[in-house]
Order: sequence, then C-alpha cells, then structure tokens
Amino acid sequence: MSSKVRIGIIGTGGMAAAHVEQYNKTGEVDIVTCYDVAAEKAKAFATKHEITSVANDIADLVEQVDAVSIVTPDRFHAELAILFLSQGKHVLCEKPLTVTLDEAGKVAAAAKEAAARGTINMVNFSYRSSAAFQKAMSIARSGQLGQIRHVQSFYLQQWLNGSGIDTSKTSTDSLWRLATSLGSAGVLGDLGCHILDLTSACSEDFVAMRCELRTFPKLVDGYYSTNAGSLALDANDTALIEFELAGGGVGVCHTTRWATGHGNHLRFEVYGTEGAVTFDLAKDPNSIELCFGKDRLERPWENTYVSEKLEPTPSNWARFVKAIKTGNQESPDIARGAVVQSYLDTCERSAKSGLWERVVSVAGQ
Repeated sequence: MSSKVRIGIIGTGGMAAAHVEQYNKTGEVDIVTCYDVAAEKAKAFATKHEITSVANDIADLVEQVDAVSIVTPDRFHAELAILFLSQGKHVLCEKPLTVTLDEAGKVAAAAKEAAARGTINMVNFSYRSSAAFQKAMSIARSGQLGQIRHVQSFYLQQWLNGSGIDTSKTSTDSLWRLATSLGSAGVLGDLGCHILDLTSACSEDFVAMRCELRTFPKLVDGYYSTNAGSLALDANDTALIEFELAGGGVGVCHTTRWATGHGNHLRFEVYGTEGAVTFDLAKDPNSIELCFGKDRLERPWENTYVSEKLEPTPSNWARFVKAIKTGNQESPDIARGAVVQSYLDTCERSAKSGLWERVVSVAGQ
C-alpha cells in the first residue's frame, strides 16, 4: 500500500486525542472520519482535530476507512472489533481487549480468521512504545538472565486523591471507570492490563496467580462515599497480585489509584541467576539499568548496575501503520491482548476465591 491509510476513530473521549496526535506524527495516514454515540461530542472532536467527516453511524464509517482505532469504553470493544475485522478493516483496539475471557476468545478467533485474509490487528498497550520495555523484553526472552527467580513491578496513580467528584458538574457517564454497572473492570482492567502485559512480556508467561482487590470510598461532594448519586462506585481501585512464572520463578506486582504523589508511575525489576534488569518509565522511558557478568555479585547495589540510554522506538501507532503498509503483522496483536485477558480473568477468579488460581488459556490460542 503506497497511498496514505484512511483511519477512522471510534469513540471521541480523552484517549482519542492521543490517537489523532500519534497518527499524525507518522505522516502516512489521513484521519478521514470519527464516530461517537454522542453526536455533538463527535462533531466537537472533529472540529478540534480538523477531521472533515463525522460518520452518521458505524455502517457509514465502514465505507470511508481502511482501518480504525477503537477508543470506546471497554464493554464495547469486542462487538466493534469483530465487526470491523469481518469487514476487512485493520483494527487497533484500546486496552484491555475485552471485559471477559469468553469475549477475548471470540475476538481472537475473528482476528485469526481476518489475518489469514491480510487484515492487521493490534491492541494498544501503549507502554510498548518505550525503548526500555522493548530492550527488557528482548533480554528476558533471549535467556541472558539465566533462570528467572524473582520479578516485581508496580503501576501507581494518585487521581482518586484529588479534589473529588462534584455531582453537580460531573456526568454519570464520565464516571464509568469507577462503576461496574457501566462496564468497568476497575484499576485491575484499566492499569492492571498494562502492568501485567509489561511484567510477563519482560520476564516469562504467568501460569498461576493470586490477587486481592480493594475498593475504597471516594470523595463525593465533600464526603467519602461509595456512591455518586444513584451510581454505585464499586469498581476496584487497588490490586495486589502474586504470580508464578512458567520457569518456576515468582513475583509480585501491584497497582492503585490512591498513590499520593505519583502522577503516572511504572517501575519494573527482574532478577535471574545470570543477571538483572530494571527500568522506571516515569523517570525515562528510554533508559534501562543492567546488571550482568562478575559485577553482578559486587556491593553496593547501586554500583552493580550500569545505565544504558536507548534510542526511542516506534510507537504502537507507527507500528500499526507500518504493518498495514507492509502486510507484516506487528505486536502487540489481539492474540497478545487475549493472553493478558486470561491474566485479568485469573486475577478476578482469585479475588473471589481467595486462593491461587491457574491461568486458563483463551480457546484456540
């Protein structure tokens, strides 16, 4: 494909602007249309981003595009992804892939069938755009670490410690991330999918997991409450996860929206018999610390690690466009999204049982 790729944006909420910005950086796309169930919202988005067309409906959008970004709330991902894949449209879907493991299996099957016809698919685990992530993943999967013994990671945000929710100014729909009735899987689904993708990709696959979830009262109209009007704010906002790796190693990761002082902080550490790797995306997404060779046994700790500055890597959006133009599938694809969904499913099962649970693979993967 030599001409510019015609892109449509489905869902015009906060993250949609990032898709437009990143696509425009490639210089190889035309964002030709957008769609949202809230028509006025879509019109305002189109005006702001100089998109010439607002689709009347999904069928109208299908006729105008080569590819789509699905940037809707999570509960709509599966139906939309399957529809566009069946129409031969390349799909970049926001994370998490779906809200259930069953849905993930159906989307993965649709992606596999569409891929056989040359249709590209990806899931936007956006931290894969980090050079540190890519380098750590390459090292871990190469075997340079020896036998992986221990892994730890976190993803911390503070936004629930902010000024709170003013129900006179805040629409119910805008609170969907805090309410299971609006399709939210809580911090586990929203941030947990990132940290689980990062942690397993940069170490080994998970085979068993134990998870504890917590949901705390939110500051609503000046008081801590579990409701905003009639809306139950019942989606989890803290997740503590233990896991066993395929090679027998173990690890821990956690994520929360109550981490005072942390705007958006991801850190990862992996320790093997032959070396160790750490990186901190809040400090520098293109820098990594490595510990290999005889120096790994020296003290103090800070003198055993060597920092390496990396060249930035292509973003997920750039890789998506490249895949469309070359016909060569890039990662992370929908199959990977389904694997991460299996981890989320395991966490949810464990949180209910209070026990370690085995990871169940998506059917057909």
